[in-house]
Amino acid sequence: MENKKNFFKTKDNAVKYIYTKLDNPTPIKLQKALYFVWAFYAATYGNVDTNESEIKDSDVSYPEHLFEPNFEAWKYGPVDPDVWENNNGGNIEPVNLDNVDSLINISNKSVINDILSFVDDMINQVKDVNDFGLVNRSHEDSAWRDVWKDNFLHIKMDPAEIKKDYVKYVEEQGML
Repeated sequence: MENKKNFFKTKDNAVKYIYTKLDNPTPIKLQKALYFVWAFYAATYGNVDTNESEIKDSDVSYPEHLFEPNFEAWKYGPVDPDVWENNNGGNIEPVNLDNVDSLINISNKSVINDILSFVDDMINQVKDVNDFGLVNRSHEDSAWRDVWKDNFLHIKMDPAEIKKDYVKYVEEQGML
């Protein structure tokens, strides 16, 4: 049973995948898609206890994360500063979706299909919301609200707090 920590080989691969799937990948939309996809994944698939008896004996193991997060609390919500810099420099290229396996860190096709279906569903939900609707939604998260300070830059967000926020949200919505 494979148990790699991250689904995508690199965060850049995750960014390229999401960028390619978005119809209009504005900097804000890309950042919020990256954040929401990571957060919801962490609270669902990334929260599966592979030591539970019904999962322990199967060949299914989900990576803990989609990628290594590096979110900061900025005025318009969570932002990954490395992605921000690359996107603003025009350095993000779409990927060939026929070769998506080259972006991924695991080999179990069933798990890959499950996770990509989940990621695609999340991206489709993000696509339907305008940039500032996504900003407003991200401002509801205590992981952002609790650390955000006006006129401060590069305030680190704790990935464990983001996950905790979303586990609570997913449980409240009856999604688990």
